[in-house]
Amino acid sequence: MKFNKLSWFLVAFSWVTLVGSLPAQDFSKIAVIDYNTILKEYYKAKDSQKQMEDLAANYQKERNERDAGLKTLVDSINGLQKDLQDPALTDTKKKALEGQLKAKGEEGQVKQREMMAFAQTASKILEDKRQRLTQELTEDINKALGEVAKNKYSMVFVKPQVPSPGALIFSDGSMEDVTSQVLAALNKSAPPAKKEDKK
Repeated sequence: MKFNKLSWFLVAFSWVTLVGSLPAQDFSKIAVIDYNTILKEYYKAKDSQKQMEDLAANYQKERNERDAGLKTLVDSINGLQKDLQDPALTDTKKKALEGQLKAKGEEGQVKQREMMAFAQTASKILEDKRQRLTQELTEDINKALGEVAKNKYSMVFVKPQVPSPGALIFSDGSMEDVTSQVLAALNKSAPPAKKEDKK
């Protein structure tokens, strides 16, 4: 199973109101933020993406192994069915092969049920982890945004990846972009190795 970048699980809203109401035409109290850039540059977002990719890869590896085992079993069943078509088989040999075929068929049914259960469990675990990481990142970003915007901005718009109703789709540049300020706040706690990676 292949997963998209972390941008698939953030920016569920098109704009963020922080404090107070917006004075008429006071664009100095309006700012914008680019969540796509935040998700590319925030060290925890990168770590979260890596966690999801590693977990998905582990599940895919196990699924491939299960698929290979099931294929081997199917090949064995096909071979037994072919052997049973031999007109020269004695009754004793035929009964023995039929017993093996029955046992293999039952084993195959068990493996198929196990495959379905595994896929459902893996999907749920991945989704639960994605939601948890999303919530953690959203809380971090909103907290940093609140600190940057406190007592300075009345409203902060999100630059959407794709224009949507209520989202900012045009700006003449008079609104300050606080993306770099928010990133600085988020990454100030990055471990030394992470800070070096950003250089």
